[in-house]
Amino acid sequence: MKKVTVLAVLLSLMTFSAKAQWFDFSNNQTDLTFGVNLGAVGYHFDGQIDKTYADFGTGLSASVLGVYLDFIYQDPEHRWDRKVTEAEYDDHTALTINAGYKIPVLPWLNLIPLVGYSNETTGKTIGNSIGVDVESESIYHDYERETIANHFNYGLGLSVKPIKWLEIGGVCTSHAVYGNITLNLYQFKK
Repeated sequence: MKKVTVLAVLLSLMTFSAKAQWFDFSNNQTDLTFGVNLGAVGYHFDGQIDKTYADFGTGLSASVLGVYLDFIYQDPEHRWDRKVTEAEYDDHTALTINAGYKIPVLPWLNLIPLVGYSNETTGKTIGNSIGVDVESESIYHDYERETIANHFNYGLGLSVKPIKWLEIGGVCTSHAVYGNITLNLYQFKK
């Protein structure tokens, strides 16, 4: 019920802002961005903070004409260990995928209501299995997933444009907290 209420409030905020004259949605006509995300993924913000699966993750973000998409992913902790051992490590992964729309409050400030999908997996990283990543010339170990937990994800993003072709932002959702640095390719080419 709480998730439905939050979603209804975010959607009504978008509807209200579309009618307000001081939001200039023409700014989204020059919106073509691509960036990187860094932060914590795997948190649970359901009344209490549960950090059982939380760890550092990386990802990408993009937006076209104000429509915003991003993801952030956390690899198993022991997947890229350089040592080969008989041990099997208890590991986990986390993933968050979000979609939203940029609401230009001011020419240099955007609010981004987000909805999406999140999951966490638990499993084992096998220490004596070896694979080779040709591009990075490094070894990796196989991760065998045992369980997966799927979640509806919701939250809010904020981006600031200190320069017309650069955006710095932050995102806080029910399952991740991360920042991003984004280039506006449309403005950058001018």
